[in-house]
Amino acid sequence: MTRPPLALLLALAFVLLAACGNPETPAKPEGDEAKPVVASAVRGGALYDKFWKVADAPEPKETHPLWAQRPDTTSNARTGSTTWRCKACHGWDYKGAAGAYATGSHKTGFAGVLASKLGAAELLTSLAETHGYRAAGLSDIDLQSLALFLREGLVDTAASIDGQGAFQGDVARGKTLYMQGVGGKKSCKGCHGLDGLKPPQGAAANYDDFVGKVATKNPWEFLHKVRFGQPGSKMPAAHGSSASAQDLADLGAFAQTLPTSK
Repeated sequence: MTRPPLALLLALAFVLLAACGNPETPAKPEGDEAKPVVASAVRGGALYDKFWKVADAPEPKETHPLWAQRPDTTSNARTGSTTWRCKACHGWDYKGAAGAYATGSHKTGFAGVLASKLGAAELLTSLAETHGYRAAGLSDIDLQSLALFLREGLVDTAASIDGQGAFQGDVARGKTLYMQGVGGKKSCKGCHGLDGLKPPQGAAANYDDFVGKVATKNPWEFLHKVRFGQPGSKMPAAHGSSASAQDLADLGAFAQTLPTSK
């Protein structure tokens, strides 16, 4: 039997969610104009990172209810809002216990989302109810965006990053992309400086998430943020642009040559 298009499935699921009485988030002003908030995989990718920096929702104060159910309750003793970040359980590589979070202080034992086979309606129900994101303040549009990201925005990072965490790209070409921009977006150097050590506008005084540091210590996070932007900032997202997977691998390879600290 032919599978219905994703857009139709999400539309039907949206009707079900709307029937439950959860209002949509009003449009939020960006710059001098108010732009309507629409569901998109790019928005979903930013929500996956840190939802309260994107959605019209407060930062959670309590630990996520599902956190206590993590298979490994000793390796990762974090509490509070960080436990509500999707990446906290499922990783920047989307593989959870089968990926970079298989060991170390971020280990939880939770499965990844890369291999999920949930349909659109099931996924929305899981996000809204099982994971508690509707109660946390996410709107129908936010939930749709997360669903779109999880069904259309995930990639197998192993295609770009090897087992030792090195980007498989051309450093020289990556430098050109860093200087000129990726996928028609603004250049990286404009905000991060030639050496990647320039704090972005509005950064805290103790900012040290420099380009080289993130790319070297957590290349999977670097790739995710290049693709979907930094929540709460004006960083452009490469996802949906003309940027290819090889472009991003090349950019990452160059970024790993940059200094990690001042």
